[in-house]
Amino acid sequence: MRTMGSRRCPERLRGGAAKADLRRAVVRAALLAWLAAAPAYCAAPYPAGHRTRLHGHIVMHLAGDGAELGAQHARLAGRLVRRVVKDVIVEGEGAGRYDELIRGAMVMERYLPQEYKDELKALAEGASVPYEQIVALQLFGDVQRGQRCTSYAVLGPATGNGECIVGRNMDYWDHGVTRYAACLLHYHPRHGIPFMTTSWTGITNGWTAMNEYGIVCANNSSYGGKDSIEGLSTCFMVRKVVQFARTVEEGVRIVESTPRACGTNLIIAGGDPPQAAIVEYDHDRVAVRWAKRGYVAAANGFRTLGREGFEEDETEERDTMYSYTMARDDILRRLIRQNYGRIDETMNFAAAEGVPIRSMNLHSALIFPQQRLFRVSMGKCPAADHPYLPYRLTRRGIVAER
Repeated sequence: MRTMGSRRCPERLRGGAAKADLRRAVVRAALLAWLAAAPAYCAAPYPAGHRTRLHGHIVMHLAGDGAELGAQHARLAGRLVRRVVKDVIVEGEGAGRYDELIRGAMVMERYLPQEYKDELKALAEGASVPYEQIVALQLFGDVQRGQRCTSYAVLGPATGNGECIVGRNMDYWDHGVTRYAACLLHYHPRHGIPFMTTSWTGITNGWTAMNEYGIVCANNSSYGGKDSIEGLSTCFMVRKVVQFARTVEEGVRIVESTPRACGTNLIIAGGDPPQAAIVEYDHDRVAVRWAKRGYVAAANGFRTLGREGFEEDETEERDTMYSYTMARDDILRRLIRQNYGRIDETMNFAAAEGVPIRSMNLHSALIFPQQRLFRVSMGKCPAADHPYLPYRLTRRGIVAER
């Protein structure tokens, strides 16, 4: 019996091994098939919902679909979100006109893509904040209108090596929030392109943003056109561009094909080969100002919307109630022309005297989209007077540079 068993045992082992090998092969094939079909966000380097500090600032990595993004945001920063909502919506922007702010925000909410609504609902629920207040936190800048930003891009013949360089200031009232809630968000959405954006905890759209294709987008409120709250908000337009545009031209088409709300000068720049444009739009019209001579600049007034023929080296007086702010983009043009052909990373025109409104300069950025390099000052006002800290957008997410 032992002899028979000893002869049969190897056969049984070989048969078992063959079955095990077959099972492993099947599992391996299924795993490879699953990985091939899995959404791109599964390749994200950090676990979904990861918070860290880089250069002293909060950095959050969010991955997944809308509801997942909102739930992760709430889990990572729910206490801060509640504080931001209180300081900005309940006591700040909403002081004395809270009901009007909420009504306007909920009109604009109708024009948000469902994925963004799902994200905001999950964020509100997870942070224990009323949904309408979370919505108002995203949209107060359009509902109440008051931004004074500047943007510019230089590339090609304007720079020393042809590289695209983007500068940007966000000038607004912060109700004390910037110093404790300024952050960088890295999104790895289920649908669209991974991107990073400056933000406050609780704000999910985009202020100054860049995606993995090196497309940069930022918004400047602009006055003199037809304003409306029936359309996609300015900041969510920024997010839509960086989440879905692989080229500047694609970004322009997104703006042209999307229901628009308030008057805006939207800068879209970067890509390979680099290009840049200021997309001027209001509720009814769109005009595109391309960087035909290697640069574009904008503050808070329209230059092409409603008329033709403007060139970037022209300077004119504009008779509007906001004319005192209009000279800021003329300062940018003058600086660009004076240094034309030799502009490099050492020249930060965003911080030049007369460009940022220092009493309300919440963040200032100098961006090199071809390098995926993002230098930003935030957390202290005026931001342009403080160090610009370097971050790089990589396939690993946001990493701190020295």
